[in-house]
Amino acid sequence: MTDGQFSPRPRATPPATPEVDRWPAVQDALRGLLDEVGAIVDRGVTEFDQPHSLTYRAAEAVIIHFHDIVSNRIPPERLDRLPADLPLAAITATRNILAHNYRSADKTIIWAVLQSELPQAIRAIVGPD
Repeated sequence: MTDGQFSPRPRATPPATPEVDRWPAVQDALRGLLDEVGAIVDRGVTEFDQPHSLTYRAAEAVIIHFHDIVSNRIPPERLDRLPADLPLAAITATRNILAHNYRSADKTIIWAVLQSELPQAIRAIVGPD
């Protein structure tokens, strides 16, 4: 600084960070969700429908976590694999109901999502590779 004038220092260019392939970790997270869905469904709809059901609470968490992964971590080419009848907007709407207005959620719909739509979507995204 000279004669009362501010002169900014040139910024140093940060070193380039290597590109990290996050897909294996995301793929593992999706497979873990698929296992969790299986565990919930294996306990049956009777337990799921009980008042204060822990399996219902687990289902809420699984759906919310799935939305987080799909909306923030899936490469676009994988996201394109979502079934046509399960658009991202539907996943987001279900997540928002469960996260913000869970009492209005229809347990029948949530159970159907767990039984078929969510496993189908995860398998489509993960694929055979």
